Amino acid sequence: MKFREIKQHHIPAIISIAALFIVDSLAFYCSYLVSESTGSEFVGIKYPVRVFILIIFLIYIAKRYNPSSTISRAHESKTIIQLIYLVGIGYISYRIFSKSISIDKAQYDLVFLHSFIILDILFRLFIRSAQRYFLTKGYGGRGTIIVGSGEDAFNLADEMNRNLSLGFALQGYFNESESVHMSRYCNYLGSPEEIKAYLDQHKIHEMIIVLDIHEHEKLLQIIGKFNLYDICIKIIPDMYEAITGQVRIDTIRGLPLLNINPDIITEYQLFLKRAGDIFLATTAFILIFPFNMLLALLIKLTSPGSILYKQTRLGLNGKNFTLIKFRTMYENSEKTTGPIWAGKDDPRITPLGKILRKYHLDEIPQLLNVLRGDMSIIGPRPERPKIIEELMRDIPYYSRRLKVKPGITGWAQIMGVYDSSVADVHNKLKHDFYYIENMSILLDLKIIFITLWVVLRGGGH
Repeated sequence: MKFREIKQHHIPAIISIAALFIVDSLAFYCSYLVSESTGSEFVGIKYPVRVFILIIFLIYIAKRYNPSSTISRAHESKTIIQLIYLVGIGYISYRIFSKSISIDKAQYDLVFLHSFIILDILFRLFIRSAQRYFLTKGYGGRGTIIVGSGEDAFNLADEMNRNLSLGFALQGYFNESESVHMSRYCNYLGSPEEIKAYLDQHKIHEMIIVLDIHEHEKLLQIIGKFNLYDICIKIIPDMYEAITGQVRIDTIRGLPLLNINPDIITEYQLFLKRAGDIFLATTAFILIFPFNMLLALLIKLTSPGSILYKQTRLGLNGKNFTLIKFRTMYENSEKTTGPIWAGKDDPRITPLGKILRKYHLDEIPQLLNVLRGDMSIIGPRPERPKIIEELMRDIPYYSRRLKVKPGITGWAQIMGVYDSSVADVHNKLKHDFYYIENMSILLDLKIIFITLWVVLRGGGH
């Protein structure tokens, strides 16, 4: 669960999250009392608040504050046991080896550890069972609509109606025309063109798109149109290749659905990514400062005009920012043409500019954009507003690319994909979506190392 996902939740879901936090707190407190009564010297007795914060943080990053009723209780219990037990045993071992506690005193730490695991699992089982009970009675379901009316659609609708504990409160379906089969399971709400009006008038939390295999283009249009709404969009596995196969798969009690969530990474990952950006940008800027001064002098001596080139680009959530690069083209080269893509042998590029582009040296000033928070070290390359406006008309799902900060380098760049036409953008988006849906610190590190190799061998233009 991400803090930003709370805007997608309804009141029962928020109550579930709060209840899970309360029972975790209660389990900790009860375990603390049990441990204290045994005469424990566990560090939690001296600093209970710090230990409590650490445990809650670990449970959070393990995504155990998920309000979904479809969470497997067995899987959740297994995760809690593995997480707390491994961390606890590791901590106790550290204290023994550092001689801050004797082996015979470690038994008191184990009392706290096992008490917390047992109590927390019991309390959570109660919350999850109560949650499902209320759902079966018709309370707490998430408002859901289905787009489509084929066999998969009415099978899905039938499953939702028969298993209310799944948490879906099915409102109806949208299709080009009313389907006799589909109308047996839920109400016909209108054509896909009427979805927006319905969403504006009703509180809907889930949109499940179940279209036929030949309707991929329509699928992309729907996703692109409603991607920025505060709703969870899901599609069935048959649609996987329609969006290049780059989405996370959720299995919901036998209902395999692909979740296209408007939020990409957790706050924890966001914090680490931002901290890494600041550290890398600051370090790189200091180390190559003399080299920057040399490049600036060469640019000034080899062609008239400014040293830096500034251009408006679209960043996170479609907000404008000023991108900074070393100038590689002749001054005012786009005065008559307007914003267009640069070709491989573009006559507007200066001789020095070709070298700078080949080794990506023109991108160095963008470290300032990273420090200002406009960009990240790793992410999709930012484009100009006018070009994105054109792309949005041709590629409805392009808006998904604006859900993360643009970067100096990215997965598409290290794969050797550069956009010099709309056709190239289609190919590049495949790689951008792969990065967006699989963002992680490890993937960023991999991209950084490959980028260094690409730069050293001159893999650019």
